[in-house]
Amino acid sequence: MGSYSHLVVNGFPILTQKNGYVEFVINSIFTKDDFCIYEIINKDKNKLVWGDAYLNDLDTSSNICFKSTAKICKERLELFGVNYQSSKIDFEQAINNSVSDELYDFLLSDEITYDLYLKEISKIISSKSKSYGTNYSVSFNNYLQEFELIFESQNILCALWSIFSVLKEDSIIEYDLTEIINGGWINENVSEHIDIQKIILLTEGKTDTEFIKIGINLFYPHLIDYFHFMDFENSRYEANASRLVHTVKSFVGSGIKNYIIALFDNDSAALKEINNLRLVKLPSNIKVLQYPNIDLADNYPTIGPSGNQIMNINGLACSIELYLGKDCLSFNGSFLPIQWTGLVETINKYQGVVQNKDDVQDRFRMKVKQIKCFEYDESFKELKILIDLIVNVWQ
Repeated sequence: MGSYSHLVVNGFPILTQKNGYVEFVINSIFTKDDFCIYEIINKDKNKLVWGDAYLNDLDTSSNICFKSTAKICKERLELFGVNYQSSKIDFEQAINNSVSDELYDFLLSDEITYDLYLKEISKIISSKSKSYGTNYSVSFNNYLQEFELIFESQNILCALWSIFSVLKEDSIIEYDLTEIINGGWINENVSEHIDIQKIILLTEGKTDTEFIKIGINLFYPHLIDYFHFMDFENSRYEANASRLVHTVKSFVGSGIKNYIIALFDNDSAALKEINNLRLVKLPSNIKVLQYPNIDLADNYPTIGPSGNQIMNINGLACSIELYLGKDCLSFNGSFLPIQWTGLVETINKYQGVVQNKDDVQDRFRMKVKQIKCFEYDESFKELKILIDLIVNVWQ
């Protein structure tokens, strides 16, 4: 008799594997920090559990698993473009591929839609229905029970997104490795072998990277391990928009397969450099973004040759400081103004920079340092907009 692993979604096991596990699934939805060992209470001794394995006669037993929630696992998949639309397309393609084979009566007699699929898997998980050896060719519901909610030739990650989407956000997702570790089929240090596909996040400078990293940690701490940030200190990487364009072109030419985000300031200097990328055919794994427009910048004080003016600085002077909060941008009750530094002739727009930007940065660092238990408030509004743009770029 062998040992089994399962991905257990809200108490319902799927992806049953004998004497092994699906490694790329763990790499896609869990991190090293999700690995845990905890005691479970066996109130009913010799109770049958999934995988035809019996709990021993002890009152407690160790559960060895990766553990998270449906919300977190779903958002990790969404980082790489697995969402409702992609999962729907994948499911419909899988159904169409099987219709011509005429192996399943339910494909000939019923209209099997993606929304029906979501309803059926929700029903099965809720009822804990699981049966083997039934006439699965006749009933779509029986088929899903027999093959653990995943249709043949369906992309597993798209299937998982679909399953997570019908659960409550706090539903527990566990990859149970107890049997195969205790059986000696895999090393108990499995968490050390996680190989997460990282998104390379490139910015114009080290302060941009510093504050974006803080923002992801504040709003989406469960996603931070999925990003790789440029090490400006040790690499002595030249930090500016022109250099960022050069780096993007280098990555395009190298054919690198990692997901890459090149993130530019929302200002005139960045727009000038981005124009140099217009003729470059970017592969789907590379995204070029600018910081988003924000309401705060619609009417902002500026200083120039013609004096003080309130104007829209979106696209002209929005560097990272404009996304650190009104409280950090204010001094004596007023916003620190934008100082116009010159005309960018190729695009006929002025470039500006916020005055005393070092003070703005220091106020933000102090604000974050004083956080004991983070709770969102309006002072983080602009930064949240920026971080949402990053984590949803492939949606």
